[in-house]
Amino acid sequence: MKKNAKEKIVAQIPKRFCKYCLSKENLTYDHKIPKVLGGSNLPKNIQVLCRRCNGMKGQMSHKQVLRFARWVHTINTER
Repeated sequence: MKKNAKEKIVAQIPKRFCKYCLSKENLTYDHKIPKVLGGSNLPKNIQVLCRRCNGMKGQMSHKQVLRFARWVHTINTER
């Protein structure tokens, strides 16, 4: 994708806070479904994450992250 086209798409997405931890610092744009898993550069596939959450997400899809978070929460509440 050409840089100008990507900039136009990114400009449509407000960069207010991280979708996962609500941080307002070190924000980045992330693909909900990573490009390596067939995700697109369309605005509906882009989300705002802080660098920390983006790094922890890695190449998981948004759904995989939510499933993992539910699993961790279940384990922690069973203790």
